[in-house]
Amino acid sequence: MDVGVQIDQYIVVEHIGRGGMADVWSARDMRLNRTVAIKTIGRDLSQSQEVDPVKLFEREAQTIAQLEHPHILPIYGFGEFQGQLYIVMRYVTGGSLEDLIADGPMPIKETLHMAKAIAKALDYAHSNKVVHLDLKPSNILLDSNRSPYLADFGLATVLGPEGRAANPGYGTLLYMAPEQLTASQIDHRADIYSFTILLFHMLTGELPFDATTSLALKQLQMQEDLPDLETVSPNLPPSITPILRKGTSLEVTNRPDSVGELVEEVEAALAGVETPAGELIFTGGGSDLVGGDTIELSLEITEAGPGTMARREAEDIYHRARRAWAHGHGNFLLGITHFMVMNDYYMNAEQYGLELDEAGMQMLLRGALEYDHEVNYWWNRLDDDSRRWVALHAIRSENAPARVRALYRLETLPDDESRQIPRLVAQALQVETTEEGKRAALHVLGTRAQLIQSSGEFRMMKEAKGRLLTATTRLGIQMAAPVLWREVVYTPEIDLLLAQTAMDFSMPAIAELAARTIGRIRSLTAVNEIASQQRIGTRGALRALALVRDEAPSLPPTVSAEGRLYAWLDNTLRRMTDKPLNLILRYVFALIGGWLAMGLNVFVTYRAEAIFSQQRIANTIAMGLTFGVLMGFLVLLAGEFSSRLRGFWPWWMRLILSLALGSLWGMITWGSYTWLFLQLPNPNWNLLLFGGAGTALGFVITAMLNLRGWQAFLLTTL
Repeated sequence: MDVGVQIDQYIVVEHIGRGGMADVWSARDMRLNRTVAIKTIGRDLSQSQEVDPVKLFEREAQTIAQLEHPHILPIYGFGEFQGQLYIVMRYVTGGSLEDLIADGPMPIKETLHMAKAIAKALDYAHSNKVVHLDLKPSNILLDSNRSPYLADFGLATVLGPEGRAANPGYGTLLYMAPEQLTASQIDHRADIYSFTILLFHMLTGELPFDATTSLALKQLQMQEDLPDLETVSPNLPPSITPILRKGTSLEVTNRPDSVGELVEEVEAALAGVETPAGELIFTGGGSDLVGGDTIELSLEITEAGPGTMARREAEDIYHRARRAWAHGHGNFLLGITHFMVMNDYYMNAEQYGLELDEAGMQMLLRGALEYDHEVNYWWNRLDDDSRRWVALHAIRSENAPARVRALYRLETLPDDESRQIPRLVAQALQVETTEEGKRAALHVLGTRAQLIQSSGEFRMMKEAKGRLLTATTRLGIQMAAPVLWREVVYTPEIDLLLAQTAMDFSMPAIAELAARTIGRIRSLTAVNEIASQQRIGTRGALRALALVRDEAPSLPPTVSAEGRLYAWLDNTLRRMTDKPLNLILRYVFALIGGWLAMGLNVFVTYRAEAIFSQQRIANTIAMGLTFGVLMGFLVLLAGEFSSRLRGFWPWWMRLILSLALGSLWGMITWGSYTWLFLQLPNPNWNLLLFGGAGTALGFVITAMLNLRGWQAFLLTTL
């Protein structure tokens, strides 16, 4: 599986996680217009594993499908795609409990909140005869409000009528109950053991002992109990240690009968404890209060339904991203998946009752440019000033395609009085490392130069304000160049940067485009810099002058005679030899046409009694082929080369060249006919002159007038 793949109604967006047997991807649900998570596993894994991961994967889907609880990650679908099994689940944005614990001990208030939610989910699963058997921080996912969701039921097992099940014999060692290592059967209290280790980890920020040897092994081998919490976290009351030791008792029957019972005991032991922040933990009425504020609010929001939570997650992402954006002065820090979660709701902000201001729309356009998602929608929601802010911000993105998208959006966008677009685009050109990015920056500078009048004001096309140009439209704008060379087009610094880029052949295509851009915008500062470098022998300067000359009617007087001659010869030769395949095709078609035409003429006019005599057929083929070979060269000399020199040679020079070479070669062509077929001892000069000039004339006129299609066909036939 890869980004962009479509599975049923889901399009894969980003790879967001990897485990021992599975990968997790974010994806777009195109049918319901939401972001989901897809967990995948390859069927071929079952051939190399002692435990069949495919069966575990299928069992996970079946197990979760039976469980519906606000704190169990819901499953939306299950299937197979190109040999890979997949589960479609809800996507949550807050990472996992593992991320929180990595920062050290969690606040007591948050620990209780988290523990109560997880306990509810576990007790619900146990009431439905399901034991998780792989409880650990990475399997507790969080939404943006830090509400937990129990996930990854791949190792779960279903209890029998007597409340026990065969021990599958696997799990995560640091959290596993001792009976998972020794007993043939287990029950739901294996999860209570793992939950107690998890609670210890949340309260202390550490695992029991040194986190290299599990508590279960210590208990089995050395009869050691859970360490005293006072030695790890002195701020915790001593009364918690016996509660946790009861939850991790080696004797299964000594453990609490439910996870909720364990949490209630811990909650009671923490009553009245002062937190490091100076707050007191209170209990009562089924809610935990800190300074009079309920910590059950997030639980209530979660239990209101997944739609409400998804909207609140989008809102939370939006506010965090907007603060980071700070009206275009900050950074854009969102990943593609979080952006799409937020974007889904804020495209319909009024429907969902969400506040959306100008800075928020700027930030959303920035994300749209970053990930090429709904760019036109957010672009059309903003004015030119905001568009310019965002696009100029995006050209500094670390994502090369985003930089390119932003640059092309600037191509026809009106500037402000400070004329910052050319300046910042030039800076982007200078530091850009990709060929596509440099090409985009040069296109922007080339196009904008042609949209500046002599007064310096923009002559923007009504329909082109910030719209994307096609290659044809862009070329049309850029070719509408001024006749005269201008001393400075943008600023001396920008024009000189174009000259330096034109002489830097580390990227030949970019150097060529820069030189052609100079020729189109007629920058005297740029061409003078190239000319001065040519005089001192700088590598690439002559080639750059030739490319500048290819776009301009002439080079300015400051260019040396050597530079002018080289540019003329180089462009003439290059134009004649450019795209050799086109030359070959033109020659072949002319050869075939001449062969068929002369072959038919010979066959019809040949004096022989037998229509299909050997001599007639031989002369038809031989004379037709000879004439076709010569006709192919005639087409190139009289028509193709003249067409290729259009815009570089003046029309009268092209006319003289086409007539001279075409007529001369036409005479040779018809001379071969009179000598080889008619077998005349002396050439008929009237026939040769009339035939040569007449045959060449059709191709000459077609090339000079740039005729195409049926017009050229009729003229050359005549």
